[in-house]
Amino acid sequence: MAVQVLGAGVTEGATSPRRRGIVLPAAGLALAMLLCAALGLGAAALAGWRLHAIRTDSMAPAYPAGSLAVVEPVGAEDLRRGMTVVFEDPLSPRRLIAHRLVKRLPSSSIVWQTKGDANAEADPAPVAATAMQGRVRWAIPRLGGALSGVGGLGAALLLVGTPLALLLLTELTALRQRGRSA
Repeated sequence: MAVQVLGAGVTEGATSPRRRGIVLPAAGLALAMLLCAALGLGAAALAGWRLHAIRTDSMAPAYPAGSLAVVEPVGAEDLRRGMTVVFEDPLSPRRLIAHRLVKRLPSSSIVWQTKGDANAEADPAPVAATAMQGRVRWAIPRLGGALSGVGGLGAALLLVGTPLALLLLTELTALRQRGRSA
């Protein structure tokens, strides 16, 4: 319990105006940022878009390692040179890679050569359009690293639960302070 001496009187449990003046705006700003991220990612999920954690620096500086990429489904006929896409690695099935489409290769089916922006050479194996998961629309730096250790329900709880917990905390703090001043 904090005790503050003001003039000749003593009050218990008072918080300094300076502390209140910094903590509440900072909590509000953090809440607003997390809420925006949660709403944006929630809307993307409802639209059928997927989230992909960028694990290496092969696409740096555009998408550095640890970024969380939002991936929009794209049809094979809509693929274009220069798009950053997420695809299943032809050399290691079930491993997803985010690289840029460099050029369409001559073939009876749609096949692309891909390359990471930070890599000196193109990827060793061509990628069939059927292996494409979608194109990267945007990414949030460092959020992929935070969520890569937490998957599925845990990631959803982190993205939605954190802003809700901050909102609840700020509302309870405001109610408590209103009760003391009454």
